Amino acid sequence: MPDLTSARELAEQRAAESVSARFTRVMNASTSRFGVLTDPPLVALATGVFLLVFLGAMGKDAGPSVVRALGALVFVPIAVALVTSVALRGARREVVAWLARQPFPVENLNAVLNGLGEALEVSFARAVPDTAELNIALDKVHPDAFVTGGVEDAHTLDIRIGVVDSKRNPAATNHQRYARVRELVERVLVPLAERYPIESVRVK
Repeated sequence: MPDLTSARELAEQRAAESVSARFTRVMNASTSRFGVLTDPPLVALATGVFLLVFLGAMGKDAGPSVVRALGALVFVPIAVALVTSVALRGARREVVAWLARQPFPVENLNAVLNGLGEALEVSFARAVPDTAELNIALDKVHPDAFVTGGVEDAHTLDIRIGVVDSKRNPAATNHQRYARVRELVERVLVPLAERYPIESVRVK
């Protein structure tokens, strides 16, 4: 009977070694929809808006209670960013746990956590699934995710992640890309691997 404990430990070790030993703020933020609250430009913008309102209220001789309330609001974006950053400090542990649960290695996830990566390169052990059939499954995750090519002799297929970077709010699309990769792996590739064994999935 196989040693399940050893297998789990090996999977966790492999997963831990596949990502950065320490996550940056951007990497932590990419794992959560609330990560955008820690984005410095957005924090600065929100703080600036509240500051202008506060100064305007002072110039118009608003009541003391109004001025105090608006003064407190100036610090809210910074406070929210700090609280969110602290809450996301365990992001690496959660990412490693997710990687360890997958039946095949998911490599170069660092790229996704840093807001990069356009496709997943899937390497199959033997046969490669039919592209049309796979595209049907991918479309159920998102219409922008589909097979873009591959190398038949190498038993690989490239799958477009399908998240377009936002110039206005890159922090939000960073999380969308991370969430999309997880969905593609969990909803499409893991079930697919039962019929077409997968050796590895790599972000590229």
